[in-house]
Amino acid sequence: MSNNREVKQLIEQYDSICIYRHIRADYDAYGSQLGLKHLIMDNYPDKHVYALGEDDLDNPELLEALDSPEDEIISRSLAVIVDTSNIARVQLESYRKCADSIRLDHHPFVEQICNCEIIDTDASSASQLVAELAIESDWKISSRAAELLYTGISTDTLKMTIEKVDSRLFRVLAVLKDTGINLDELNRRIYDQDVSMYQAETTARTRITFINDFAYLMLRSEDLREMGLKDEEARDMVNMMQNIKGINKYATIIEDDKDHDFNVSLRSHGIAINEIARKYGGGGHPNASGIGHLKGEFINYLIKDMTGK
Repeated sequence: MSNNREVKQLIEQYDSICIYRHIRADYDAYGSQLGLKHLIMDNYPDKHVYALGEDDLDNPELLEALDSPEDEIISRSLAVIVDTSNIARVQLESYRKCADSIRLDHHPFVEQICNCEIIDTDASSASQLVAELAIESDWKISSRAAELLYTGISTDTLKMTIEKVDSRLFRVLAVLKDTGINLDELNRRIYDQDVSMYQAETTARTRITFINDFAYLMLRSEDLREMGLKDEEARDMVNMMQNIKGINKYATIIEDDKDHDFNVSLRSHGIAINEIARKYGGGGHPNASGIGHLKGEFINYLIKDMTGK
């Protein structure tokens, strides 16, 4: 494994840098990707930095448009992949065309993707790793970069409520706060929802199924249309079940309107569920994993695995 000094040296070697992240991006993927983009541009103003991918989250008050550099630019660039555990989850294969590559990730190691890799499963998020790279490199951190990195950290730690929130992370948060970010305003930009989403969540709560210490919300494509939900909005509803007394494992099981497979988000309190996700072609953290394109006939088997029955 590599270290931050080696990552900094590689970044300094290239005039052009392309930053990638995982498919179905969450706020940590965006935060680490866009936060790193701002850090490099602020500290190396002569470099050209591109954030690549497809827009998966709709939050124009917080997120930014992504870039589409030409192949000629990509081929002479350094690729940096953030928050991505395996090759299949990298969004856009153009990273393979880059001259060299770096990965910054906090998921359990699955396979090597890049030439230079920092994989730290003790970190709360990829955004934490990017922030620590900046701090160790003695880079200036703008309030905009800090906003993006805080967003990734806050969402991946479920508002600082998981076990990986430790003194190491609080030292990072202190540095980010000292850039002048307004946490009250920023948290509202991250977490506030419009009335229609609030009403959709109210409806969704009535459709949660409880089996012993396991709860799950299953929505089919017609349910999404009825409730006015996008697929990723429905998947994020998994967090509604975080604080139900007696529930230690919970999930959303959401039908894709295009291929009618199901996308699954699994969560738990202190119980490893990533091996269950891996059994069905998914993966992730011990207490937060996902499964993409699960066939409908496997849902009952998944539920049995989650309930232990």
